[in-house]
Amino acid sequence: MKKMLFVFLVMLILTACTAVESPPTQTEVPPADTKAPPTVTPLPPTPDLTADWPEYINTDLGYSFKYPAGCFLGPMGSHCKQNPPEERPPECLCFLNPEDPYGVFMQSFLGDPAEGFIMVSFYVMHLDTEAFNPPEGEDWVKWVKEKWSYLSDEMPDEANLTFGGLPAVRIYTPGGGGGSSADNIFVEKDGKLILISMINVEIEEQREFYELILATFQFSE
Repeated sequence: MKKMLFVFLVMLILTACTAVESPPTQTEVPPADTKAPPTVTPLPPTPDLTADWPEYINTDLGYSFKYPAGCFLGPMGSHCKQNPPEERPPECLCFLNPEDPYGVFMQSFLGDPAEGFIMVSFYVMHLDTEAFNPPEGEDWVKWVKEKWSYLSDEMPDEANLTFGGLPAVRIYTPGGGGGSSADNIFVEKDGKLILISMINVEIEEQREFYELILATFQFSE
């Protein structure tokens, strides 16, 4: 009887042991990276300061450029010259004269009248004369170097600028001796020479104004 009870107890213990299963093995998962990715803030678009500027188009020579909004189209009125710029009406502070016999001339006064104006002059010259245009078949860059040698002691032998899709020569003339500094760009189109002349370029505000206009300059086919 005792032997049978002992066997029964052993079988009961073995049954209980096999009923308890070991827990399943779990794959260890690394903790999630809770650090947020860096935020990239896009740069604001550069405003087009010439977006609302009107466009001057020269159909004869095939070029165009923009000029400031509010700038009077035509020669400066005689009444504008009677007073200093600080005392002139708004229509007398900027004009673009396409009736100039030598080209297209623009003049504008920048700044605050209380602090004093800064004058800028933008001149696109194109004369239909043999003295102004290089002879047919001649290297126009070398011709400019000889013809306008007084502009700089270091006149380039070849084009040093691509302007409006065309090879061009840009020459800086420092001021001195009572004369103003100047920036001149020569371009040859269809056998005719175009000279873009800008004076008083030593002040940053003036240079920025000129660069705005130059960025809008285009040549047609």
